[in-house]
Amino acid sequence: MNFYGGYLEGDERSEQEIKDGEQHKYVVRTKPVKIMQFPIDASSIPPDSTALLDQFVKRSLLRKYEVSTIEYLNNRFRDMNKKGEYYIEDRKCNFDVEIGVDMLLDYERDGTETYALWTGDSDFADPVRKLLQAGRKVIIFATARKVSKELSALRNNGLLIFDIQKIRDFICWKKEMDTSK
Repeated sequence: MNFYGGYLEGDERSEQEIKDGEQHKYVVRTKPVKIMQFPIDASSIPPDSTALLDQFVKRSLLRKYEVSTIEYLNNRFRDMNKKGEYYIEDRKCNFDVEIGVDMLLDYERDGTETYALWTGDSDFADPVRKLLQAGRKVIIFATARKVSKELSALRNNGLLIFDIQKIRDFICWKKEMDTSK
C-alpha cells in the first residue's frame, strides 16, 4: 500500500505522520506543502467591486449575489485590514499525478489486481478507465455528491463506488456520530 502525504517542514505532527506511515510498512511518498498567500487588501477596492471576492468565490455564484452582499463581504475584508491582516494563507499539496502514475506502474510491474481510492476527483478517470479496460478491479470511496461525472460514468465499465457516508452509518453506533456533544 502507498501513503501520499504532504509535510510541513519543522512541524512535529506532520513529520510524525510520515514516520508512522513508514513504520506501518507503507510505500511513503511525500513532498512539501505549498503555502500560498492571497491578498485581501481592500483599501483601493470600491464597496461594490468583486475584485477580491473573485479569488475565493466562483463567478457563477458572485453573479447571484445582490450588491448589498458584495458590500457586506468587502466590509469584512476591511475589518480584517484594520486588524493588520492583508492576506490569507491556503495550503496545497496534490498527489493526483503521482497516484495515477503509480497505479498504472503497479499494474504493469506487479500485476496488481485491485485498486482502492478515497477520492471522487475527475483527475483519476483516465487511469481508472485504463485499469478497468485491462480487467482490473477498481473501488472508489467518496462522498456521493462529490464523485465526478467522469468517474460515475465508469460504473458501466465495472467501477465500484461506495458512499463513505453510508459506510459510516453502517459501522458507527448512533452515539459515536452525535457531534453535538
